[in-house]
Amino acid sequence: MLGQSKTPYLVIYNILIFSLFFSGNSLFVNEVVDDLQKKTLQLDEVSYNFLVYGFYQCKDLANASQYLCTMLSKEIKPNNRSLRAAITALCNGGELVKALELSREMEVRGWLHDSIIQNAIVEGLLSHGMVKEAETFLDRLMEKCLIPDGINYDNLIKCFCSYGRLSKAINLLNIMLKKSSNLPSSTSYDSVISSCCSSNFLNKALDFHAEMLDKGLNPSINTQNIIVHHLCEDGRTLEAEGILISMAHANETPTREMFSSVINRYRFENNHRKVSELVRVMQHSGYEPDFKTHWSLITNLRNSFDKNTNKSSQGFLSRLLSESGFTRKN
Repeated sequence: MLGQSKTPYLVIYNILIFSLFFSGNSLFVNEVVDDLQKKTLQLDEVSYNFLVYGFYQCKDLANASQYLCTMLSKEIKPNNRSLRAAITALCNGGELVKALELSREMEVRGWLHDSIIQNAIVEGLLSHGMVKEAETFLDRLMEKCLIPDGINYDNLIKCFCSYGRLSKAINLLNIMLKKSSNLPSSTSYDSVISSCCSSNFLNKALDFHAEMLDKGLNPSINTQNIIVHHLCEDGRTLEAEGILISMAHANETPTREMFSSVINRYRFENNHRKVSELVRVMQHSGYEPDFKTHWSLITNLRNSFDKNTNKSSQGFLSRLLSESGFTRKN
């Protein structure tokens, strides 16, 4: 058949190699390659990419690695599909050192990694707890300007925050802000704000919160909850209440936990007027204060009532108890 065909032999062999992989007959591929070489034909870039990608897809790492090494020794650049298959297979198999070595070889040759390959390496390193190696990998690519625009910064920021690498997460966030084509999502800001609060950098968290709002991004309810909680812990109750007010203006309903944090802090500060105001707002939002809050409010008002027994005070106490869900028994 090959002798009768006008199509160049190598093209036919490449089609045959592709067809064998596609049909799941990878066991016969090496026989085809041997036959090709007996005819003194040389594998070309297309041949090697079919072989590397095909064997990695079949999880035949030995053959795939062999052909990949041959490609590199011949200065033939693997296409992104082949390289993605190689890196993904190595990362999934826990061969992260080999994945990094392959990445470095690409760098030495000046061959740009595409975003999927970089994500696979960094996420593989992070998933195996190799946080320092992931940072070093990214730093090296940044220095050589080898990071493409399509890299998934949002996911990397979230990962670095989860591992307590706040400075690296903020660095990536700033890189995103400089790239007009790849702006951070609310998820990135949520992760950074939460991590700032956990690291006791409350002012920095508030700066990112303000920046987020300026960009028209809405913080998650969990992020708002975390900020309110930490503001109250820091004694900045008025600012915490301001978050609740801002949410109300945006037609958002604060959580029960957010109300409770602010109410409990005002109660700790003996600011009974604020406590009573927020209890009403909390109830209008569909929440009932816990027993401790109710009891504290009633006790404080009772003390006030004992000091001033005029009718207006008595009427105020009755109204407040009624609004708080308590009825007076005659």
